[in-house]
Amino acid sequence: MNNVYTLTNAVILTMDEKNPLIESGKIVIKNDRISKIGKSSEIEAEGKIYSLKNKLLMPGLINTHSHSVSPLFRGMADDLKLMDWLNNVIWPAEKHLNAETAYWGAAMCSLEYIANGITTFVDQYYFAVDIARAVADTGIRAVLAPSVFSGNTAETKDTFQTAKDFIEKYQDSSEETNIYPAIGPHAPYSCDEKLLQDIGKYAREKDILVHIHISETVDENRQIYDKYGVSPTQFLKQTGILDNKVLAAHCIHLNDYDLQIFKEKDISVSYNPISNLKLVSGIMPMPKMVEKELLITIGTDGAQSNNSLDLLRDLKTGILLQKQFNEDATFIKAKEAVEFVTKNGAKAIGLEDQIGSLEIGKKADLISIDLNSVNLNPVHFNHLENIYSAIAYSASGHEVKDVIINGKFIMKDGNFLKISKENILDNSKKQAEILMKKAGLL
Repeated sequence: MNNVYTLTNAVILTMDEKNPLIESGKIVIKNDRISKIGKSSEIEAEGKIYSLKNKLLMPGLINTHSHSVSPLFRGMADDLKLMDWLNNVIWPAEKHLNAETAYWGAAMCSLEYIANGITTFVDQYYFAVDIARAVADTGIRAVLAPSVFSGNTAETKDTFQTAKDFIEKYQDSSEETNIYPAIGPHAPYSCDEKLLQDIGKYAREKDILVHIHISETVDENRQIYDKYGVSPTQFLKQTGILDNKVLAAHCIHLNDYDLQIFKEKDISVSYNPISNLKLVSGIMPMPKMVEKELLITIGTDGAQSNNSLDLLRDLKTGILLQKQFNEDATFIKAKEAVEFVTKNGAKAIGLEDQIGSLEIGKKADLISIDLNSVNLNPVHFNHLENIYSAIAYSASGHEVKDVIINGKFIMKDGNFLKISKENILDNSKKQAEILMKKAGLL
């Protein structure tokens, strides 16, 4: 049975260069796709009609780096440096995770994503099968890259095989499941040369995305240089893993040669400004990346290092940080910033033909922003740059009212339709308390 309905009376920001802004627009959705889009006066409605007067419709936001179980650790490991934070708090606590805690952590994460207008996220973590269950139950779209580590501990010894099993299970069913399998070698300092070579070869055979942390801290760079005599990026190039489609998180401490490798290998970048600021990891060299025409996207990182999963907050913080750090108020216009969390994110994960803009035939992943919000007004509907400015500099997840993923309302007027907010909050809190007590953090 066809699912057909019409969204009307909305201001529509399409992120489509051919028709970027429709002041009073209409979108017809059939099943999971956009069937029609244009001016309300020119488009015939079909099915049930929803009026979105005083709302802005735009593509769903795409978060390109996260760790889904992270809300369970929120507020429990603040004010620490990265390696101290990882080695002495996060990784020891993660030893106490199990399938149930992972599921509820990922469900809480997905709930927060949806509330903040994120319709697609890229994740690197353990327990991918349980995260996938949460994705299915909440209705969000996800690129899941099971974390892979070297080592023979209980947590690391089978991670590559576990990742391969997950990829085999989901690779041919993404259209039905909204789950796109990838592979996540954790970082150059946590994966040895042979493992990275094997992962690179496997990723090429399966034609899947590689999602990896690169040069997040100065300590990481020193560690790799002391061991291999080159930078992390140069080491990764030697292993062959960069001969794949790669989405790299953080990318802070890159030298000019590293950036040239990024250019040559067409590596996409996930900029995680709030997490990097909180952990004092450094500031990504965005001007040099723009000069190299690298594809830049935005990620929240995990809630344990960001403390919230509001991508629009990360967007504003990240852009203002770059302007100040580089002493150039003209650097990165509002339109470019909004592209980071829409079109660029889609391209980085190989889904630019499916999501990232509102066009006929694309997936119906879209959100509405409340234009009556006092912090957005006055909004000049006939001025495209003002709309971009409102999103990049004024809006946050609080203004998101409706979320549609794959043609289905997941949130309407701020209310979750597919999932029980109360159930997820109750269970995730219980699991967090159990986990923290086992880890000695409560």
